[in-house]
Amino acid sequence: MAKELPEDLVKQILVWLPIVSLLRFKCVCKSWYALITHQSFITKHLQHNNNNRNILLKMRDKITKDYVVSTLSYETLQLSHTQPAPPSVFAIDKSICIVGSCNGIVCLQDKSLHNFKVVIWNPATKETKIVLKSNLSRFPNVIDCIGFGFDAKTNDYKIINLLCPVHDFNSIPSEMIIQSEVYSLSADSWRRGDSPMCCTFDPYICGLNTYVNGMASWEARVDGWEGVLSFDMNNEVFLKTWLPDVLMVDGLNSWRHFFLLNESLAMAVTILVADGPDGAWNGKMWESCFDIWLLLEVGVKDSWTKLFTIGPFKEIERPLGFWKNETMFLVKWDKQLVLYDPMTKEISNLQIGYRVTRRTSLVTYMETLVSIKHLKSKTDVDNGHLSISVPSVFQAA
Repeated sequence: MAKELPEDLVKQILVWLPIVSLLRFKCVCKSWYALITHQSFITKHLQHNNNNRNILLKMRDKITKDYVVSTLSYETLQLSHTQPAPPSVFAIDKSICIVGSCNGIVCLQDKSLHNFKVVIWNPATKETKIVLKSNLSRFPNVIDCIGFGFDAKTNDYKIINLLCPVHDFNSIPSEMIIQSEVYSLSADSWRRGDSPMCCTFDPYICGLNTYVNGMASWEARVDGWEGVLSFDMNNEVFLKTWLPDVLMVDGLNSWRHFFLLNESLAMAVTILVADGPDGAWNGKMWESCFDIWLLLEVGVKDSWTKLFTIGPFKEIERPLGFWKNETMFLVKWDKQLVLYDPMTKEISNLQIGYRVTRRTSLVTYMETLVSIKHLKSKTDVDNGHLSISVPSVFQAA
């Protein structure tokens, strides 16, 4: 006579399965649907697969010019699959960027001028939500930056939106009014936040991959101060970190790019070096070096540590992020994406078949069942319990 497997054993079996299989198994019966969609199972599956990471790349198809999102294996960098940005959400010609990814949920933004469209998306389950339009007033000469992250205290995903009226990047008065607003996914609403009293900016690229340890960060400045502005998603407070003293030099020959390395905020400082006599530009392309810094503690200026310098390069435009063992993703001037090993100083091409653009984004990503439309509060998660019956598929004699 058939004997049902224990419920806990069934859960232990299912928690090992990939998302694509679990999505199919939701159709086996009502009890399996209830199990796989229950918050306690989703959380357990997320925790169990926390190390199964991928890399998410937003690029542009060379032929159709459509924006696509490609998933690469984190271990091998092999292209797993490619899909369009959420259909009917963004027009083909819009400037889409990946703001960030957290627990398998991805935040996308349309960076077109005088437009605010933000989408929360789970690429694995295809769930999509268009975020309500921000209540902040938008006007010409405004810089908007947003950050995306997770509030572990309330089991909520949040977006921080900053608007900075700027007429001159070289002079940002401290009395300037910078607006902020916080969006809660569970409440599906915006509320006004405190002013950070400094202007964030991202004039060259977007989708800074800087969310770590519950904080989103941006480059920021105001007259008399220049550094990193961070927003704590749990406590909804801003923290400022001065740049290292050696970088506090005005000039047009350096740019800064931010991403993550070893669960800390990393900064690549671009130094352009002229190749003419006495450092003069000879009319040809500049060479570029990149100083790599690591911020060990947000808010502590002295915790900046310079790791190494790479370059000079003639063919490299900018860094895009880190891979394993401090290997870096770099973008060439011909819009090819390459890998650079600072130990061997070797450059290798990544053959992924898509064009890198000024707004190409790269984030670490993991496939999860986390639901955008049925997000529950932390109380519901902690108290949740589900009793299921096991279908005959998992019955033993």
